[in-house]
Amino acid sequence: MKFLQTITSALLSLVVLSACQNAEMEIKWDYSTSKHITDGVYARIKPVGDRFALVYSAGPAAYIRWSSDKCATWSEPQRVAQADGYNYTNCEILELSGGSLLYMWNARPKQDSGLPYKIMIATSDDYGTTWHEQTIYTASTDAREGCWEPMAIELPSGEVQLFFANEYPYASSDEQEITLLRSFDKGKTWSKPEAISMRKGSRDGMPVPIYLPHRKEIAVAIEDNGIRGLFKPVIVRSDNNWADGTVSGNDTRREEAITPEWQLHDTIYAGAPYLIQLGKSHTILSIQSTEGRKGRDHRYANMQVYVGDKDARNFRNRTTPMPQLSANGSALWNSICAIDSRHVIAVMSVSGAPDGKNGIWSVVGELSEIDSTEN
Repeated sequence: MKFLQTITSALLSLVVLSACQNAEMEIKWDYSTSKHITDGVYARIKPVGDRFALVYSAGPAAYIRWSSDKCATWSEPQRVAQADGYNYTNCEILELSGGSLLYMWNARPKQDSGLPYKIMIATSDDYGTTWHEQTIYTASTDAREGCWEPMAIELPSGEVQLFFANEYPYASSDEQEITLLRSFDKGKTWSKPEAISMRKGSRDGMPVPIYLPHRKEIAVAIEDNGIRGLFKPVIVRSDNNWADGTVSGNDTRREEAITPEWQLHDTIYAGAPYLIQLGKSHTILSIQSTEGRKGRDHRYANMQVYVGDKDARNFRNRTTPMPQLSANGSALWNSICAIDSRHVIAVMSVSGAPDGKNGIWSVVGELSEIDSTEN
């Protein structure tokens, strides 16, 4: 009897999983969880061990906070890095196999400092008690030839791949590529730069990679202003560790992320994508979009979130975690993190907040089946 009960329970689980895979899904936001966390911008939340880390920039410095209760509360801030003449921003963090931490950011020189733009990292072998800094890429002192927005993943082989947006190779134009650096020793040393994505005459930017183990494929969400009017989210892919070289504008490895029935008009700005996996059956994409806002300028954009399939395709059913944003406000430079296999937390840099508290806000949402009886 116990054996039959076990088999029955397993079959029911498979039926539920299959139903979720085939049903129309969206993220439903629990607006009662909406809250201001701290001052700052460019916030990201990542799981680290049995905790979550919140990394962000405030003023010229890069910070980290910790949560032991699934992002309900946060510790006091710890400053990770700061340097004279620079603003440190675009912070990200990654826990590597073996438990070491890789914190990365964009070092932007202050005006008239004469200093170069840089991609920097800090590593920690004691879960963030101490950090060891390193510059891994240096661009120009000119803001039109800078480097931006680093983000990394670790492959099953242990290879770490760090991606960033890069203008430096295009001093005579306004073009931009996605550059890759590789490390085979947990971030101690790095390879020469490789261009993995570049649309001639356009600007590929803000890369966010994930590894799809069932396909043995790397998928990178980027913003692309050469595909349809203003910036739109696209996915560039490699199933052979970029052996096929740079993904060009017309390459079959470059795909528009949002499904045709949910695509945004050419005149709508939809940039700064963020991509995660949620459980084994879905991927989640967020963007900042001017859809329904007062103008096309990204300064008025709001965060939108789409649900995709396990292959990081067919993104659809957009929702927003901040519908109460004022007309003159914005929710920018957003990211999203999986709390468990069904729940996510959105984090955004908000101005025009409902209670006047600008800065970093978060909202919790749940992957839910769309009720066909709703409007």
